[in-house]
Amino acid sequence: MRSIKVSARDIVFAMSNRVPDTNHYLDTETGDVLPVFGFNRDAILAMVREQPDRYVRLAPQSGRRGFEVMQQFAATVSRKGFRQKLKQTLEGKHSFRRFREVLHEDPDEYRRWKLFRLENMAQPLREKLKKKDIKLELIDTDYQLPDPDSKESDS
Repeated sequence: MRSIKVSARDIVFAMSNRVPDTNHYLDTETGDVLPVFGFNRDAILAMVREQPDRYVRLAPQSGRRGFEVMQQFAATVSRKGFRQKLKQTLEGKHSFRRFREVLHEDPDEYRRWKLFRLENMAQPLREKLKKKDIKLELIDTDYQLPDPDSKESDS
């Protein structure tokens, strides 16, 4: 199985971007995430049609799925008061914004959220790539990803 290194930031951006008429493709040879919009649409889509096995479309996560991930994360917070505060943000309007605002109050939980969300977005892509005999390696210092060779990441 071969590995490709892909920017965690690019994966999150591509899979959370729900701008109309914008798509993203992962180049499985280079690890580049290619945005497809207005001016480059024809050129990128021509490349995808010429080598369909080389490119994987990165479908954006639905709003419903994003909400479910926030609920799942909130349930993992160990401090009862902070967990309750997060769960309260999920009730009513503007839950995505309020959830982020509360997370920014605790840098450790915010970092944990970013990793939780990233892994949730990356897992379906990992499964797709595994069928192509490709291992996804996420890279990005912004996410402070755990070392894949450490014992902690094996658990």
